[in-house]
Amino acid sequence: MGKSLVSVVIPAYNRPDTLKIAIESVLQQTYQNIEIIICDDSSDNRVQEMLVPYIKSYPQIKYHKNERNLFLENWHKCFDLASGEYINYLMDDDVFHKDKIAKMIYFFNEFENITLVTSYRQTINESGHFISPMRATMKLYQETRILEGKRFGNFVLTNCLNVIGEPTTVLFRKKDLTEKFGVYQGKQYSLINDLAAWLSLLSKGKAVYIPEALSYFRIHPKQNNNVLGFKAFGEWLDIMIASREDGFLDTNELFKTALNSYRNRVKNYPQFIKDVERIDEILKTLD
Repeated sequence: MGKSLVSVVIPAYNRPDTLKIAIESVLQQTYQNIEIIICDDSSDNRVQEMLVPYIKSYPQIKYHKNERNLFLENWHKCFDLASGEYINYLMDDDVFHKDKIAKMIYFFNEFENITLVTSYRQTINESGHFISPMRATMKLYQETRILEGKRFGNFVLTNCLNVIGEPTTVLFRKKDLTEKFGVYQGKQYSLINDLAAWLSLLSKGKAVYIPEALSYFRIHPKQNNNVLGFKAFGEWLDIMIASREDGFLDTNELFKTALNSYRNRVKNYPQFIKDVERIDEILKTLD
């Protein structure tokens, strides 16, 4: 006993079938001191009905049905209701490996100044079968590494690619996230809210990358990544600029690399023409 409480927080929405799989993956964790916070933004009662037997059988599950759709505020509600020293978000269509929490919390206990622990995440399809990685989910290293936070953040920003992972992938200490989840330098990010939180954490300490697949990232037609698609890039430029105030991209060369990386990703899309023009103006001031 005496182990720190970990809050696994789940912002749920209309996916009772995959949510059930997600919950089972938490209940099977080899680390025992876990509470599960579910804040339900669903438009119907299917999630609530599915959870009835779980709530009766597992007192560590705490369920809240929102009276109205909270959208991003549901993420904040999950965070605020969490009692644990540590927090791990779990998307209602993703899955934990049974050793995820145990292997990640080890680094907080054994090393100083760790503010974020992540890992390789295995992509799975709608049926739960393994599928090939995307560019962002490819394995970074073959061995576990402790990384300087600012350097890791610069790698993400200069490549315009969230290799740290989706909310499911990361374990962090609650007190280290001093702004609400998805808020960075005072701005709420809606489509890259995970990256906003990771940069906030990386600015304060070190990251750990574990090459084992400790979570499973489900790719399916109805998830936000596919529904929102390329729109998420609309927030990258703002977060790149804001990150400089936090000690990232601290040389003009790094900033130029990040801006050009973003420019190359969006330059052929008419909806981003204003961003391209904005980058061109910024680049002129850096020459």
